[in-house]
Amino acid sequence: MKKVKTVRQITTGLLVFLACMCCKGAEDTNVLALGDWSEPVGNEYACKLRGRLAMCAYPDHRGPANRVDVGAYVELQEYSDSFAGDVHVYCDFTKGLQCEVADAKGRPPEPVGIGYDGGVPGPQWVSLPPFASIRLRANVYAGGRLRDGSLGLWFTGAGEWTIKPTDTNTYFLSATFTVTPPPNTNNFNHTQIWSGTLRLPKMKLPR
Repeated sequence: MKKVKTVRQITTGLLVFLACMCCKGAEDTNVLALGDWSEPVGNEYACKLRGRLAMCAYPDHRGPANRVDVGAYVELQEYSDSFAGDVHVYCDFTKGLQCEVADAKGRPPEPVGIGYDGGVPGPQWVSLPPFASIRLRANVYAGGRLRDGSLGLWFTGAGEWTIKPTDTNTYFLSATFTVTPPPNTNNFNHTQIWSGTLRLPKMKLPR
């Protein structure tokens, strides 16, 4: 006699499949460095989120031919204990992100004067279904790998660092990300709006 699968078995199998697909999509060859996941943080309605830092390189189709854009990203992942629908997050890296760059002894790189002309990631809402993750650009649309080989980590309101190629120290990027939703959130179910602070573990910077 053939066994009939229950709705619970089918649903569980589908969720496991989706989780595997999300994990596979997050592991791409453009990642230069990846930090550990933070501890998950929940709101008062048990919507949970966790995050980590990443450094990624992508072809820049807006610049000179063969130019590769190197940027710092914050990756967010829905991590709730139950399936209550999408989690909505107001991401404003110009106000909510605080970064630190330091070596193993806590010393920052030598200060270097900078100048750039370009855009910055603006505030935006993102919605994360169960198991989903999203990687968001955190630093300005400039910097990255400079022509002289330096690594420019320039954030709006979160700090600015340039690591020269002659600096042989190993540096780490760490951050805290605080989400404070704006007053007008009528477009979302308030129980699914996430707020709180994620402490993103340090990530070794590529050289």
